[in-house]
Amino acid sequence: VMEDELKEVFVDYDGGFVEVMKPASGELRDYFKKQGVVLPEGYRTEVNLDAIRWINELASVLEKGYVITIDYGYPAPELYAGHRSNGTLMCYYRHTADDNPYLHIGEQDITSHVNFSALDIWGRKSGLELCGFTDQAHFLLGMGIEEYLAGIQKSEPEKYMKKMLQVKSLFMGMGETFKVLVQGKGVEGSALSCLKEISMWEL
Repeated sequence: VMEDELKEVFVDYDGGFVEVMKPASGELRDYFKKQGVVLPEGYRTEVNLDAIRWINELASVLEKGYVITIDYGYPAPELYAGHRSNGTLMCYYRHTADDNPYLHIGEQDITSHVNFSALDIWGRKSGLELCGFTDQAHFLLGMGIEEYLAGIQKSEPEKYMKKMLQVKSLFMGMGETFKVLVQGKGVEGSALSCLKEISMWEL
């Protein structure tokens, strides 16, 4: 946001990469408006409009079933909170992290957090019902991970410790960082054990 106007970043090349600011497209303005998001002056963030097209396409081909999205991210109010005024974009190159996407072109991984609110809003427009939103830890608990470990301990005790450490890695850090969005179509009246009431969050 510059001079109270939503801008879009374009990239040119003139001996090096140069950012060019232009007025945001109607699609981009609509993206924020539909979520009730108003960004303050100087705020900079990333937007994945392809995610909207992706969820719309999934909804169009799905006749009956679930769409389960697992990734790191937040609902819109948290994703676009004031303390994230520089966005969530990160780059990884040879085990080092940076926020400059113009380095190591073609060699570094570039990533940003998922906006789960957008997937929910546009999913509903395309016929997907919100079944639940939680974090990875609660999702695994709902799936019966504790019962699974108890079964391993009883039937294959020699493998129990290894399995327990593997499961622990899914809870520590990643258990809260990774979120799980479950959407459905044609599944009215069905209940998933992985989305117990105590683990449900609001979007």
